[in-house]
Amino acid sequence: MNSLLVLDACTIVNLARIDEEEFLEDKIKGLKTFAVEKAIDEVKKRYVPSDENSTRLLHQAPYWGGIMRFENKEVENTVSLVKAFLDYRKKPNGELYSAALSLNLSRMENEKVLFYTDDNPAKSTFGPFFEFQQMGYIGDSVDLLVFLYWLSPAGQFSKEELEKYLSSLRAEYILKLKDLQKTMNSYASTLISSKKELKKKFEIEGLSNELNSAHPLKETIKKCNGYFEGDNSSFGKKIKTILKDFKDCPEIVEKVGKTLQNIDKYGIFRYGQ
Repeated sequence: MNSLLVLDACTIVNLARIDEEEFLEDKIKGLKTFAVEKAIDEVKKRYVPSDENSTRLLHQAPYWGGIMRFENKEVENTVSLVKAFLDYRKKPNGELYSAALSLNLSRMENEKVLFYTDDNPAKSTFGPFFEFQQMGYIGDSVDLLVFLYWLSPAGQFSKEELEKYLSSLRAEYILKLKDLQKTMNSYASTLISSKKELKKKFEIEGLSNELNSAHPLKETIKKCNGYFEGDNSSFGKKIKTILKDFKDCPEIVEKVGKTLQNIDKYGIFRYGQ
């Protein structure tokens, strides 16, 4: 398979955290996989091993899966093309530079590029540029796991293993949700010295409870982002850091569930089976 893979920071972080005994890493190593310097820098800031005793420290060696790194300056020639086409006015980030890297690679190698990001808004933002330039496809970690599955010989990646890793991916977001609630509740418990603080305590507890309710998770996360946006206390900063992992949480959680149902009902076709 000659496809070129470009991985965004959130995809590298998520897959590295759910990987067991370098199983997924070995699958990635067999492919032409790339990341841009700006995305790797984001990995260094965000990656925390799922196991406290893990020796996989991506802040020291952030090249999970044998990823080949491009320097930011190597893709600057196409960053401006992406920004102009999309009228992109946000601060340059890993997704922007990854899109620019994807364009460079597709032209250099005369191949379609598979760009994987778990940032759902980024998929929507950069999708039209990928379509216009006919440079490939944008997917997420769910798509990448399915891709690695059907690309592997049957004896090297079983249906049960695919289902396990998809379930682990969903669990990552559930753990982050628990961490968010725990931090919000800890913050609320400190707000007792004035009527203003008690009002804030009530509001934060309300948001925390809403995360557990039948209320759409996507809407509650949006409320949390708005509520804590200007909060520069130590708790506020920690909550905002956690919230960065929830830009696409509802979509990923829902997609994993639907994918698992479809795998059970229809299976993933492998040629010759």
